[in-house]
Parts: sequence; C-alpha cells; structure tokens
Amino acid sequence: MTNQLAETLATQFNMTAFIANRNLDGLTHEESLVAAAPGGNSTNWILGHVVATRNVVLSAVGQQPVWGEEELRRYRRGSGLLDVDDALPLDDIQRAFAESQERLLAGIASVPADDWAKPAPFNVGPVAETLGSLLTKMAIHEGYHLGQTGILRRVVGKEGALK
Repeated sequence: MTNQLAETLATQFNMTAFIANRNLDGLTHEESLVAAAPGGNSTNWILGHVVATRNVVLSAVGQQPVWGEEELRRYRRGSGLLDVDDALPLDDIQRAFAESQERLLAGIASVPADDWAKPAPFNVGPVAETLGSLLTKMAIHEGYHLGQTGILRRVVGKEGALK
C-alpha cells in the first residue's frame, strides 16, 4: 500500500497553513480580537481553536502537543466567547500554529501506510473513525475556520489576502 493518504493530508494541511498565513499577514493583535457580529468568533479565537484542535491530533500521529491546559482552555470548542483580557497575544498563537504545522507534517510523514486504516484514538461524532478519516475531517475543519479569517480580515478594513 502506498502512503498516498499521507501526501494528500500534507497537501491539505499545507494549504490551510497558507490560507492562515496570508489572512493573518499585517493583522494586529487588536484587530484579531474583532468579531464579525455580536456572539461571533474573532480571528484570535479561530486561530487558537485550530491550534487547540491540532494539539489533540498531534498525539494521534506520535507528536508532542504545542500547548498545555492553560492555553487550551480558552480555545476549545464550547469554551464560550473569548474575553479580550483572556486572549493570548496573536503573535504567540501564530508561533504555536507554525510549530504545530512542523510537528503535524512530521507526524503525518511518519505514519506507516497501513496505520491510516487503524482505529483513531478518538472519534468526531457518532461514527467510529480511522486515523485517516480523523485527519481528513480535521483538514476540512481547518479549512472551514481559516476561511472565516478571510472574512474577518475584511471586517477590520484590510484588503482580501487571497486574490
């Protein structure tokens, strides 16, 4: 069996990183705290949420997490609206995202081809996951959220970054 899935996943996560980095370019910490509408998420929360999600996935591919519990609590799904005073500095989140990217790609590359069909360490939803299906869903999850950062970039008055 080839490791085509690993190559595809690496391509997907490289694309989500590209989208994130382009949309975050020139964004200040203060701008990262702006939500599109009351009750909506800010770029700060979205990027932190992606890092928090990756934190869990890293262990599934044999890598160490980039954040501890103190950072994670702010950005987990269901954590509620991010209090401006509790938000991590955008630069810190961007560094954690970059580190998670390196670890995620290394982890994906290290997974033997046959292991992608093995049960995942946890499930997303009621259906039993394989390691391959779990990471595929995580890539889609990232694309969903990181696409939102393009809209939020325009909300704060910046030009679109992807043209």
